[in-house]
Amino acid sequence: MNRRVVAFLKKLPGLAVIVVAGTISYSVVADSINTQVTVSNSSPTFSVAPAESPVSDTTTPTNVGNVVTFQATATDANNDSYRLAICKTNAVTPNGVGAPTCDGGSWCVSSTAASGAQASCTYTALSGDAESNDWFAFVCDSTTGSTCSSSSQGSGSAGSPFAVNHAPAFTAMNSTAGDPGATITFTATASDADTSGSADTVLLVVCSVSGATASGCTIPANQLCISTAVSSNPTCDYTLPAVKNSGTTSYYSYVYDSHNLGATNNPFPSKSYTTNNVSPSVSNVVVNGAADITLTAGTTTNVTVTGTITDANSCQNISSVKTSLYRSGVGYSACDTVGELNYNYCYSLVTCSVSGGSCTGGTDASADYSCTVTMQYHTDPTDVSTVYSAENWLGTILVTDSGALTATAESSTPIEVASLTALSLDALVSYGNIGLGQDSGATNATTTVTALGNVGIDTELSGTSMTNGTDTIPVANQKYGTTAFTYSSGGTALSTTPVEIELNVLKTTSVGTPATKSLYWGIAIPGSISFGTYTGTNNITAIKGESNEW
Repeated sequence: MNRRVVAFLKKLPGLAVIVVAGTISYSVVADSINTQVTVSNSSPTFSVAPAESPVSDTTTPTNVGNVVTFQATATDANNDSYRLAICKTNAVTPNGVGAPTCDGGSWCVSSTAASGAQASCTYTALSGDAESNDWFAFVCDSTTGSTCSSSSQGSGSAGSPFAVNHAPAFTAMNSTAGDPGATITFTATASDADTSGSADTVLLVVCSVSGATASGCTIPANQLCISTAVSSNPTCDYTLPAVKNSGTTSYYSYVYDSHNLGATNNPFPSKSYTTNNVSPSVSNVVVNGAADITLTAGTTTNVTVTGTITDANSCQNISSVKTSLYRSGVGYSACDTVGELNYNYCYSLVTCSVSGGSCTGGTDASADYSCTVTMQYHTDPTDVSTVYSAENWLGTILVTDSGALTATAESSTPIEVASLTALSLDALVSYGNIGLGQDSGATNATTTVTALGNVGIDTELSGTSMTNGTDTIPVANQKYGTTAFTYSSGGTALSTTPVEIELNVLKTTSVGTPATKSLYWGIAIPGSISFGTYTGTNNITAIKGESNEW
């Protein structure tokens, strides 16, 4: 090699000259090359572990229809945004900028969140979900070539699994019947199949108006009862008001489990409880204010029977109140139908009416009633010296309620119907034309005596002389008798002093045909008086006849 070349080469940097066996060779000991590396996308990582919010475990499960929220925070070394995926199995597939896909199904996938920001998603619990549900959380970045983190199930009660609480089953609702003031029982056929942790209990709420929560009826005044929590078939009791109409009353029933979740068919449809119809009662029956009855000659007298009607189904539950007024020897059993009416001893089934202001509404149990009995003048007396002096008069009130239940009560104070001695007479005793010095012979004037009271009667007779100017026919010239007579041989001379005559008019027993008897009269005309019409007055007074002659 040319020495100049060698010398030149020696000046080149990094060039070594090597001489071998007299031969000079040359090699390069340093040079430059290109480098290349591919930096792969980094998976995001959890910086705050995934958790349920609120916690959903066996103690505080998520009710069907409510949501459980999953949340976590992740960071990405590439500062990529990310999504939170809550999967049913431990397998996920990233999907570039799209949402990742849970291979075994997802509970939920969040929208994108910036690196370092919290991501969350929600799941609404369904009736078909199991009580306990495992979950696996992944964070996957949202970029081309996206990748996902390893799974995490969180930790503690806020970690996997989440629990679902199902609604209790509510299949039947029943209630007992009761009288007003009694206690009735409501029973629900209900249970809860959830058994995770401690088994759920059920309770029953019963309201008079729709609207309730697990704490009771929405409006407390509407609450009939609430049960204790039991494993199944809860019951509760309700005391009916002391005064309540009979019949059915609608109610609304609700069943809740121990996590305040109501049955899907709350309120149970179309249910009613029954208040029994109970018998009414009668009290304080009083006839004529407890005073004896005085009748009115020849006409009627109104007598009042009063009483108090009580019905626990309310005073408005009464459909009929009637009274019977009768002589005690007859008794109510012979005076309790319309056909037994007899104006001498039985006034049966007279309609009564409620006294004003005594029944103001459905919550009143009692009402006062007044009954007006129209008594005939010939009603049997029961005072002394009468056929029925050992008896008296009583009244019974009969009440019938809207359910056809009845009750009766008799007056406790017996009273008397007083004797009424009364009569009516013809207006005139007319002897006709009789000559001077003559008498009436066998021709008698008559007076009809009609009994207008309630006893048989005799009469007391007296009179005055008959006059025409200064002339007089002495009173004793008139004669009377209870049967026809001939003047010369019969009759009794009239006197100015009353004299009883045993006329024996029977007691009247029928309004249409009062009892009567006739008095017979005769007269003798003096021979030394003037012609003309003579007038006077005969007094006929009724007296009570002997009772054995009525």
